[in-house]
Amino acid sequence: MKRSTRIVSLVLTIFLFVSTFSVHASAAGTELKTGIAFVDASSLRLRAKPSTGSKTLDYAYDNEVVVLLGKSGEWYKVSYNLQTGYMHSKYLDAATKENAELGYGRITGNKVNVRSGPGTGYKSLDSASIGDKTYIIGINNKWFKVIYGDTVGYIRSDYVELTEIPYENRASSKSPVFFRGSKSTGITPSAYALKNTKPTASVIIATAKKYIGVPYVWGGSTPGGFDCSGFVQYVFNAHGISLPRTSKEQYSVGTKVSKSNLKAGDLVFFDTEGNGVSHLGIYIGNNQFIHASTSKGVTITSLSNTYWAPRYYGAKRIL
Repeated sequence: MKRSTRIVSLVLTIFLFVSTFSVHASAAGTELKTGIAFVDASSLRLRAKPSTGSKTLDYAYDNEVVVLLGKSGEWYKVSYNLQTGYMHSKYLDAATKENAELGYGRITGNKVNVRSGPGTGYKSLDSASIGDKTYIIGINNKWFKVIYGDTVGYIRSDYVELTEIPYENRASSKSPVFFRGSKSTGITPSAYALKNTKPTASVIIATAKKYIGVPYVWGGSTPGGFDCSGFVQYVFNAHGISLPRTSKEQYSVGTKVSKSNLKAGDLVFFDTEGNGVSHLGIYIGNNQFIHASTSKGVTITSLSNTYWAPRYYGAKRIL
């Protein structure tokens, strides 16, 4: 009996050891990420230890994003551009739930659930394997919001290893697709949008039409009020395409297009003052363009309109 008891005890000990090792190995080399933060300083030191006397590892800049790994007094332990160190909490706007494009990460466990929400109580939408790539678009209470395959879901953050510099940071050569400064660019996160990051004309036009009726405001560049170039710049910027601020500057970019070859999404320019470009809009097809008019705000007008037709100046293709 004693021998049998010893054998059973030995088997249980081995089983528990293997089980414990397996649990830790499934998330080897990762830490639970508690949130993200945006830098609120012109320049913020990343230090080796939570002390002002500690070695400076790097500098982060205003509005750049860091991943929070924990807190020690007034200092956050962070991951900044794939470096681990400490930053003073006074200069970080921290959140446990926020949108941010951290780029691609790597799955560190086997049979990792991709869930419909940030918690184990949510339905599993898919299962990820060790080494798989996933695109990180935010965090929610220690769960990364991700695009994995064709699924938008959540993976517990200690099962994802960061592999890229966040797309919002200066050192990244890439631009955010869905979020900038935690605000939506106007593109809904999806696998399709991620794979086809250059927006189509129909997407640009759909965004522009959302603002029909917004009043004209000289110098305006927000949905509170637009001038003509502010409107066009805002719509294109919402989809990751940067344009200069004024109509004359916008005429200096893109490829010239003849009026007979206009396509939806082209920019159409007008001379309303007799000295060159002074107004523009977005061509939407069927001889129409959408623009911020001084009299009607954002509206759709025909190129054959008796006022605009003789003032037509030219067109540029951006897409």
